[in-house]
Amino acid sequence: MNKIASRSVLRKIALILAACIAVSLFAACKDEEPEATPVPTMEPTHQAATLSPIYNIEYDPEQFIVSGSTLVEYIGQGGEVTVPNDITVIGDSAFAGATEVTSITFPRSVTRVEAYAFEGCTGLQGKFNPPNNLNYIEDYAFKDCTGITEIAFENKLYSFGEHIFDGCTGLQKVELPEKFIEANAVTILPAYTFSGCTSLTDVTIFKEAQAIGDGAFENCTALTTLNLPDKVKELGKDVFKGCTALETINFSKVLYLIGGGTFNDTPWLKNKIEETKNNIAAAEAEQKHAAGYITIGQNAVIYFVPESDTGNVELTISENAYSLNEGAFDSFIDRLTSVSFASGGRLEYLGDNLFKDAVNLKEISLPSKLKNINSGLFDGCEKLETVNVNSKLISIGDNAFRNCKVLKEIYLPDTITSIGENAFRSCLGLTKIEFPSAIESIGNYAFMDCENISNFIFTLKLSDVGVQAFDNTKWYDDLSVYDEPLTENRFHVFGNGVLIKADIVEDTIVIPENVKSIGAFTFNGWKEIKDKEFYGSKLPKSVTIPDGVTRIGDYAFYFCENLDMVFIADSVKEIGTKAFYGCSKIESVVLPEGLTSIEDYAFYGCTSLSEVKIPDTVTSIGKYAFYNCYKLYDLDIPANVTEVGAFAFTGTPWFQYHNEKFFVIGTTLVKYNGESEAVIPDTITNIAGGAFENEFTMSVKLPASMTVVPEYAFSGCTALTTIDLTGITQISERAFNGCKALTITVDTAGMTVADDAFANCPNVTIK
Repeated sequence: MNKIASRSVLRKIALILAACIAVSLFAACKDEEPEATPVPTMEPTHQAATLSPIYNIEYDPEQFIVSGSTLVEYIGQGGEVTVPNDITVIGDSAFAGATEVTSITFPRSVTRVEAYAFEGCTGLQGKFNPPNNLNYIEDYAFKDCTGITEIAFENKLYSFGEHIFDGCTGLQKVELPEKFIEANAVTILPAYTFSGCTSLTDVTIFKEAQAIGDGAFENCTALTTLNLPDKVKELGKDVFKGCTALETINFSKVLYLIGGGTFNDTPWLKNKIEETKNNIAAAEAEQKHAAGYITIGQNAVIYFVPESDTGNVELTISENAYSLNEGAFDSFIDRLTSVSFASGGRLEYLGDNLFKDAVNLKEISLPSKLKNINSGLFDGCEKLETVNVNSKLISIGDNAFRNCKVLKEIYLPDTITSIGENAFRSCLGLTKIEFPSAIESIGNYAFMDCENISNFIFTLKLSDVGVQAFDNTKWYDDLSVYDEPLTENRFHVFGNGVLIKADIVEDTIVIPENVKSIGAFTFNGWKEIKDKEFYGSKLPKSVTIPDGVTRIGDYAFYFCENLDMVFIADSVKEIGTKAFYGCSKIESVVLPEGLTSIEDYAFYGCTSLSEVKIPDTVTSIGKYAFYNCYKLYDLDIPANVTEVGAFAFTGTPWFQYHNEKFFVIGTTLVKYNGESEAVIPDTITNIAGGAFENEFTMSVKLPASMTVVPEYAFSGCTALTTIDLTGITQISERAFNGCKALTITVDTAGMTVADDAFANCPNVTIK
């Protein structure tokens, strides 16, 4: 992994201020007259931050990079390291890959260790002493520290991340604090905390822990005994998978939920199975079935051993069973033909995928206390015809009845509020669905490919319908069947004003007044989403851009504040300027293959955007394209990108983490992190606006081949005092905006200089 610098305290403050400004801009647009169309905001004007450091920490600049009270990066030669006094945060990846460091001494001031802080510090040997007052530890903090053998935390914690000791193959003993600082906090041992700790033999878990996350001890091959704290109620998936020496586990009495694969490969489970087989053999005929259940904790069934290795299996669940957990019946799932639950039993939980691929199960009556049909519960039960529901269900999870091809009907009680993704996908036997009166949401693809459903009965509470929820059903197809060709647009609205489908034959789209939300829908006949098609609309929530559409116009979804999902067909070749500007709820976007450019401001202010897939065909990214996308931590830029506009990534964590001396995309310098005297190599042909927005660059030497200083190139470079402009023929808009220390005389003879090229530069003379 490339070492990346932490977000500094000052930059965090700056981002917060930027966020406030962005929110104010958005609010300003929305506070206009109710019926008015939003007016595009003016392009941002960048000025250097005026914040001053609030810490004065003494440190060796040849060993550390420090910002505020954060140790951003260790750059020393290794050996015994003493962290400077008054440091409060060990930043993201600060010591990552520092294999020559053999020991670290912390001041009492350190309270936080951020993600990857010590990843790969293989030179740390023996017992490791974390900061005494440590309260926060983020993901992967000590990953692959293979030489550490012992670690103990002396202080209580506020938060404890995932994968913290993942791959610490030398770690033998760990002591975690009893509980978290926050009163009544649900204490969890996070996912993969000790995954791959192949030497671990002695571990003390949080005494107050109530849950153990997925894979927490996966492949801890030396672990032989483990005592779970008394309050542990849940174990995630694969918790002890691959613990090939684990023979003794002492469970809490309140444990009732166990994820799939948790005990795979453990001697404990193997011994339990052998013990159960012996019990079956010794039991009276009428007791053999009951003897086959392996239970732990609060009568949680984790495994069943059938009397025979061949033939059909019929299950009779005891009235004392509290939960049936994922994987309990996997060893004979294709032989399972019937399941019966004791009347009046206390069974409340059926684990994820419990009956998945039970291809010979034909009928089942659900237990009376069941509230949730969990994810994948009957996925792939090809012969399941009847499901009797006798309880007050609240939800039906993702993939719950997927591919139950002969399921003829199912009663959905009025207490159900949600149906998950793919819940009934490809249930070919269903012909009619009457939705419960309390239903509010239906997930993506929930009834997709249920070809024979000819009628859905909707209720007034339904307000959220996912992507292609009804596609390829007879009902959905029939919506667009007309006796005569349409002469005007036709809209199909159901539930609480949800637009499910629209048949478009006119160029102009006028959304009906009764529409309160637009689900994921396809506008049949669209070839282009015109400029400002949904400009400022509060309606679109989830939009599918169908195959055939070639262009998404300028401002098409500008300030669509409720739009949270966008699916774009590969036929789209152009996404216009400010197309998704201010869509603050969009979380993920997959851009279509064939797209060549991301235009200016395309995703400006998409503050929830955390994932973007950019195709290899993209060659240019416009100015402010992803500006202030505060959650965009990861981004892969294709090798074909040769043009990057001003401030294209400013305000994204991804951009802030890059700390290379010259951060270059193609041949464009997008960020400079080097010494105070910058000598730009000849391989760089362009400078993106904002590349020098810093407080440390004092002088710049441009490449000999560069003749144009691009817009905003040195904007916010507050320490810049000198720059050689020999050979420059053009200085663009706001190229030196806010360079208050710059003291030069610019001769405009033979040079074009924009009127605002030196805005806020009081010491520059232009003649």
